[in-house]
Amino acid sequence: MRIERIILPAAGVLVIATAAYLVAHGGYEGRASTTTTTTVAALASPYDLTEAPADVDLATLPDARFASILLETPDGITSYMVAAGQDPFVALAEAVGAAEEVDGPAPSASSTLTFVLADRVTVTFVIDTVTGLVAREGKVWRPEGDLAALVRAITEQAAGQ
Repeated sequence: MRIERIILPAAGVLVIATAAYLVAHGGYEGRASTTTTTTVAALASPYDLTEAPADVDLATLPDARFASILLETPDGITSYMVAAGQDPFVALAEAVGAAEEVDGPAPSASSTLTFVLADRVTVTFVIDTVTGLVAREGKVWRPEGDLAALVRAITEQAAGQ
């Protein structure tokens, strides 16, 4: 009987101490929180890209470092990249850089053309090689020459043809 007098109160103290510890140190998962915080620092990287504003001068496109083309194909989306200085890049950049704005709806295609400028600013267009149009920010342009042929030159170069 004497052991029961010691064990029961000790067990009670142990249960109360454990419950207090869990509540104090977040072990009680049933509580709600209304505070939203982030643990990720919002620092800019020197490799971050930003999209150019709507009024970007298209004449700057031939000065880009490279272009990336995402083409929707029957097999899915295929990506191509062409570096500045290569003939297909020069032809495409000059054609889009000298494009004339046209009236009409923007192409509904899923293909895109992105030029990456030296300061990591991007100029992204929706492209439709069938109609020969490019669009961005609600504006539509018709590049000089045959847009489909210019894009094909890049895809053929990538395929090693």
